[in-house]
Amino acid sequence: MKYLNKEKNYKKGKNGEAIAKDYLLNDGYNLLEMNYRNKIGEIDLIMTQKDILVFTEVKLKIGDRYGFPEEMINRRKLCQIRKVAESFLYFKPDISLKFRKYRIDAICIVLNELNRVERISHYQNLTV
Repeated sequence: MKYLNKEKNYKKGKNGEAIAKDYLLNDGYNLLEMNYRNKIGEIDLIMTQKDILVFTEVKLKIGDRYGFPEEMINRRKLCQIRKVAESFLYFKPDISLKFRKYRIDAICIVLNELNRVERISHYQNLTV
C-alpha cells in the first residue's frame, strides 16, 4: 500500500510539473531544466524570463478539502530551494554569468475531481 501511494504521489507531481511548465511557456518563459537534483534537494523547473533565472517550485492538490497547495511551501522549503539554486549556479558558471539575477517562484495548482485545472496561481520572487 505504501508503494502505491508513493507512485500515485510521483505521478501527481509529474502531472503538476507538466501543467506548470506549459503555463509558464505560454506566458513567455523558456525552459532551461526540469527536475534538477543534487544532494541538497530538487528544483522542479528552472526557467528563464528575459535576463532572469527563475527557480520554480510546483505544488498540486486535488481539490481543496485538505488544504491549499500554498500551505506546503514553508520557510524550511524556501531555504532548501535557495540552497539548491545557489549550488546550481556554483556548478554551472556559464549559466551564472549569463543570468546575473535569479528569483524563486511557486506555481500552485488545484485540480477538480475530474483532474481538470480549477486554479493556477503563480507567486513570484518568494523570500525567506
